Amino acid sequence: MSKTVGAIPGNSKTQSGFKRAFTGRNLRLISGLILFAFVFTHLINHSLGLVSLEAMEDFRTIRTAVTRSWAGTAILLLAAVVHAILGVEKIISRRLSAISPRGLLQIATGILIPVLLARHLIGMRISHELFGVNDSYDFALWAMWPAEAWRQAGLIALVWGHGTIGLYMWIRFKGWFGYLKAPLLVVAALVPVLAFAGFEVAGKQFHATRTFDSPLNPEQYTTIVRIMDIALLVSAALIVAVLLIKAGQWISAGFKPKVSVTYNNAVTKTAPAGLTLLEISRESGMPHASVCGGRARCSTCRVKIVSGGETLPPADAHELKALSRAGITSRDVRLACQIRPQEGLSVIPLVPAGRASGRRSSRDKYAHGVEQIVTLMFIDIRGFTKLSEGRLPYDVVYILNQYMGRMSEVITAHAGYVDKFMGDGIMAIFGMDDEDGHGAADALRSALEISQALDELNAVHEATLSEPLRIGIGIHTGEAILGRIGTSKVHTAGERITALGDTVNTASRLEALSKQLGKEIVVSQNVLQTANVDQPDLDMETYEIRGREDAISGISLASARDLSGMISQAR
Repeated sequence: MSKTVGAIPGNSKTQSGFKRAFTGRNLRLISGLILFAFVFTHLINHSLGLVSLEAMEDFRTIRTAVTRSWAGTAILLLAAVVHAILGVEKIISRRLSAISPRGLLQIATGILIPVLLARHLIGMRISHELFGVNDSYDFALWAMWPAEAWRQAGLIALVWGHGTIGLYMWIRFKGWFGYLKAPLLVVAALVPVLAFAGFEVAGKQFHATRTFDSPLNPEQYTTIVRIMDIALLVSAALIVAVLLIKAGQWISAGFKPKVSVTYNNAVTKTAPAGLTLLEISRESGMPHASVCGGRARCSTCRVKIVSGGETLPPADAHELKALSRAGITSRDVRLACQIRPQEGLSVIPLVPAGRASGRRSSRDKYAHGVEQIVTLMFIDIRGFTKLSEGRLPYDVVYILNQYMGRMSEVITAHAGYVDKFMGDGIMAIFGMDDEDGHGAADALRSALEISQALDELNAVHEATLSEPLRIGIGIHTGEAILGRIGTSKVHTAGERITALGDTVNTASRLEALSKQLGKEIVVSQNVLQTANVDQPDLDMETYEIRGREDAISGISLASARDLSGMISQAR
């Protein structure tokens, strides 16, 4: 059974959506993912050498049926060309000072890949296309083991390292990444190791058990070697050309017009025009926060434009998307990694560059914020203002401390995190370190025990309370931003982790709705689904929240103790 309940009060919020255009960034990502898929399957193919030569060849037959079809060849070739061109463009257009050490490593591996890849590609695919060579694993192992073993090891390391760094820099801000980080790290470490091990085992087995005659005559062999030499010279020439261009940029920067940037209305720095504000900060030695390395994938480099903003071009789709995700609508706030001052500018960085230093470890994912799926719980005492009227301050504080202390114990016992106390209300987060249930089941168990603990508190303080304490609880599961908000220089409030976003707002509104419905608890369907609770027999309701496009389904219960039957199913 389902019914619709009136709208929950809330602030109206609209977000502008942006269609993904084929920008250079997106094309580089798409082409990179295509190439990464090819490399991944190729290395898995190598690793089957640990099983048998037949297993390697059988998988190769399936793989090449896709990659060597006309469509597969066209897609791979286009992806390789696009990725290479955009990669070179990125190297030339970006200042090295604005690239993180991880990004520099990715660039270095990308530059070296063609040197080793050209030889491998010519020896296999080109010999097949020019002279009809059957470049099976028999041919590959005959040609490359052991003479090309170290080149193959280097090529595997370069290609896999380049790809995994790029993949990591793309997915590290995804909400689900925190849950899969450990297994993905294991896969990233095992794939190249198993690939080379399979190549080595298969090479030794092949030479010990099989004979093979060269499919190339001397003239064909000479042609292949000549092509390899030419490819090596071309690759080296391209690398030198890129390095010369970067050197020329560095020299010419000294002759470019200068722009001045004033920070915090106090310190003024000058730099060549054409740099991003983030690059100016770094080159001039001004500390400037930036988690994503200047790709508009976070908003930590954001600044408030005090003056000179009218000289800047409007924000593009990537910058607007990053600002929107951070809930920023002011036109005076821009991303330092995306704006290139051509005239004087005065700014105030909005995120302290030292947030990851000092007592906050650089490994603290909450220092700059992380998106992940969690379960939020809001608890509020009903009518506490009336209960506290006429009482001595000591009595009010005593009762609140007894209540807050006991509720906090219950929340903590069920792996919850007390975000904050708000008067007589409590906000708690569940699932911060839970990779499976996202804390939903823990939140339900906590709500049940909270209701039971409230009965115990009312019994103990019956003589001092004019009427029993009653509470309202709202629980919702969804994606939220978790981070340390505030300063830690003056007090420790900034060390606390808090949750932000629509999930928080929804959980709060569900708690408010419990009062409207005269119920003790309202639980969203997201919570029940995540906790693996069977729902066919539940009396589901639909809650319309103003400002949300979709309504929220859930259940309301007269007492959280009624959760006992559901909790037995919860995982």
